Amino acid sequence: MHRFKKLGSAVLPILAFSSGVFAAPASLEQQRVIYQKAQNYLDKKQVDEYLEIRDLISDYPLTPYVDYRTFLIDIGKRTPEEVDAFTEKYRYFPFSNNIRSRYLDALIAKEKWNDLYQYQADEPRMEKYQCSYYYARLKNGEKEQAFKGAEKLWLSGKSVSDNCEGLFKEWQQAGYRTDDMVLRRMLLSFEKNSNNLINYLAKMPTDKQSIQQAKEIKLLAKNPENVIEFSQKYPASDFNRKKSQIALKKLARKDIDLAQRALPIVFKAQDFSVDAQQNVSDYLAVRLFNTEELGLAEWRDKVLTTSKSLSALEQRIRLAIRQADWQGVSDWIVRLPQDEKDSLRWQFWLGRSELELGNRNKGIERLQGLLGKRNFYSVAAAKTLDKPVLYQVSNEKPATEILKPYSASLVRINELIEVEKIAAAKSEWNWLLWQVGSKEKEALAVYAAKKKWHHLSVKATIEAKMWDNTALRFPLAHQWWFNFYAEKHNIDPITLMSVARQESAMDVEARSPVGARGIMQIMPKTAKYTAKKYKIKYKGTSELYDVGKNIEIGSHYLNGLLKQYDNNRIFAFAAYNAGPHRVKVWRERSNQQLDAFAFIEAIPFKETRGYVQNILMFETYYRNIMKVDGEFLHSNEISTKY
Repeated sequence: MHRFKKLGSAVLPILAFSSGVFAAPASLEQQRVIYQKAQNYLDKKQVDEYLEIRDLISDYPLTPYVDYRTFLIDIGKRTPEEVDAFTEKYRYFPFSNNIRSRYLDALIAKEKWNDLYQYQADEPRMEKYQCSYYYARLKNGEKEQAFKGAEKLWLSGKSVSDNCEGLFKEWQQAGYRTDDMVLRRMLLSFEKNSNNLINYLAKMPTDKQSIQQAKEIKLLAKNPENVIEFSQKYPASDFNRKKSQIALKKLARKDIDLAQRALPIVFKAQDFSVDAQQNVSDYLAVRLFNTEELGLAEWRDKVLTTSKSLSALEQRIRLAIRQADWQGVSDWIVRLPQDEKDSLRWQFWLGRSELELGNRNKGIERLQGLLGKRNFYSVAAAKTLDKPVLYQVSNEKPATEILKPYSASLVRINELIEVEKIAAAKSEWNWLLWQVGSKEKEALAVYAAKKKWHHLSVKATIEAKMWDNTALRFPLAHQWWFNFYAEKHNIDPITLMSVARQESAMDVEARSPVGARGIMQIMPKTAKYTAKKYKIKYKGTSELYDVGKNIEIGSHYLNGLLKQYDNNRIFAFAAYNAGPHRVKVWRERSNQQLDAFAFIEAIPFKETRGYVQNILMFETYYRNIMKVDGEFLHSNEISTKY
């Protein structure tokens, strides 16, 4: 995202009456000062002091945010009618989506079950609120509905929210937590591999038979190799079949050879249906893709010939590609569902297999049919046929007049960016995109591009599905920094831009669920390691949100990977995403018998495979936008045996 300059630190003068009430501010800058003062008051929960100055910022775009903060103070004392009225008044603000959960939290904390019953008419989506929802129903006399909800929540293979404690207690006291319920939950826990929960539940059954069944689940969870003995000892039933099925899959993770030998015995003893047998066999077959035992490999392929699992079949095709088994590639692609077989991906590999097997005319004809598409496999087909890379491009820039009804939202977003409330600006933008139609989304992409809100523009193009409008999808952002560090490390700046576009969609404030930060999504540990190795000045994690520092560290790290792999971007990109150790394993498996395209396709991680393909395509788009010559693959990448 575009980095905006900070406001000056000098406090602007504000006139004051003798009563202490501020005069109306003369400028937007002064309103910002008062707004910050209001925020400071609310930090200390000084609502009265805020209300004294509220009129001075009544027309300031961000004042609803302090109104929202004010409303949240002691929200538990509000009536459902007041909350509904406030939510309706501010329905065009993203925080309106949070009011319900904040109110429910307050009501639950204060145990105001009557208000919760009145306010929450439908079952909430989140488990913790579902617990309280049904408890409120119980407290308001709806026992049947409440206990049905309790049963649904109880039947979970994982620990349930503490909010359910009161509900479960009364459900149990009413006699609904039967031994059957306990055993059913134990089975779910077994399937989810929740051993602590299994041990906890195993203490609950009361009758002799249920105690024994709980004991068997517990033993199978600990020692799945006992599945053969179990399946033969106990009569065939749905419950025992399910236990056996879960145990077989767990055994496969522990000892695949033993699991494979156990299958026919267990299937026969517990009278598995054909579909159930296929389900378990598929699970084992997928775990045998790296086996070197001929017998197991033959069994795996026999299983997959009758499989309907798309994932398993695609993995088998990739194994054939990895092994340069071109007849196998063709044979396994034919087994795919027709719509999958017709995809650009598998049509390319079918064409490649035809070329490799000597059916050149058919292979060339098939690959020619893929040309001209904005797709990795279309480019791969062009390179295979030594044809120019062509793809459809749209330069259309929809008019932004259509956005007039949303001018208030756009003013707020602009002001949030000016005062560097970037997270709130992104939230407003996403909320606006959620509300508008496709034409408005297209116009918003243009609007954001004009404002140099790079990440917001990219986000809008994705929401609007503007796939052919590469100029809007790939903004020329932060070029000074990319050019500076590219020249320093002798890296193509377009490579750096493409990595950043893939990593964060040009969002300098991005943070991933695992903690990667900034425009090039640097993990804190990687940043610390890289800074130490290359003697980079680095003050800590917060610096990763500085676009220049992030690109500095990211470019150093990528440059180190490129040097490690003799400037082979395919290896470097894969390592940037999945780590050098995994790249080493993948290279050992392919044993230098693949070309670049085959190696990329053979990458077992869907995320990493798509990551490498995307960045190569992004470089192509950027070169066309910037009118810079360059090859899709460099000569050393083409000549390398992978």
